[in-house]
Amino acid sequence: MSHETLTIEHFKLPLENGLYLEGEVRVPAGTATKPVLLISHGFRGHKDWAFWPEVSGRIAGSGFYTVSFNFSRIVARDADGISPEEAAEAATLSRELADLEQLLHSLLEGRLPLAGQADTERIAVLGHSRAGGSNILFAAEHPEVKALVVWNGGAAPQPRQGEGTAALTPQEQAVREDQLRNKERFNLEEALSRVSAAALLIQGDQDRDALLLQHAGFREQAPQHRYLSIRGADHTFGTVDPYEGSTSALNEAVTSTIAFLQEKLA
Repeated sequence: MSHETLTIEHFKLPLENGLYLEGEVRVPAGTATKPVLLISHGFRGHKDWAFWPEVSGRIAGSGFYTVSFNFSRIVARDADGISPEEAAEAATLSRELADLEQLLHSLLEGRLPLAGQADTERIAVLGHSRAGGSNILFAAEHPEVKALVVWNGGAAPQPRQGEGTAALTPQEQAVREDQLRNKERFNLEEALSRVSAAALLIQGDQDRDALLLQHAGFREQAPQHRYLSIRGADHTFGTVDPYEGSTSALNEAVTSTIAFLQEKLA
């Protein structure tokens, strides 16, 4: 089925302050309803970054109603009429969760393209990098999610400038303040332990230390879920942007993800 022709349709969902979500729905041939996968890119990525178009297509070709999209912070960077403060706030984890909420509501209300092919009783989410963390939180708060996949995800990006808040950019300051305001809600290990959905957490063993440490914490505090360590894989599974093709590590992540979702959403 992976070689079937896909139907791809674009969408744009308006939000407040002139922001919006934009993305694509990919579905394989056939009129039967299909399990849904919502795909979330990483903090410094976007829906067309490196491997995402290929990955979205491969998963859709395996029998899924696949939704890839840009978080509203991507629009906020260049939108007219958005203040620097609003653009900075759009980068927070709270805004990321609100975007996912809007996407889910649009799916459930039949407002996404090709809605008749989406089986909204079988919804899964996949998040990479920081979106892995937001997807853990989202799955913990939304029983509509039946399966969760995390790729090299969890810990928030660290500020890249000097010590103290005075050296932070407005975006970094907004992200930090959001984390401090929501410290209890954003406890990822605790949230993962509450996730009722089936969960698979895939972690490259050559990723940064903070994520490796957190992955170990996930295993300890939420042993009921499934874990996979990919030997030799870094944060982007050995791929680069502009994209130069897949790698053995990315292939392992995709193959394992498809098998897990087919098992759990059958």
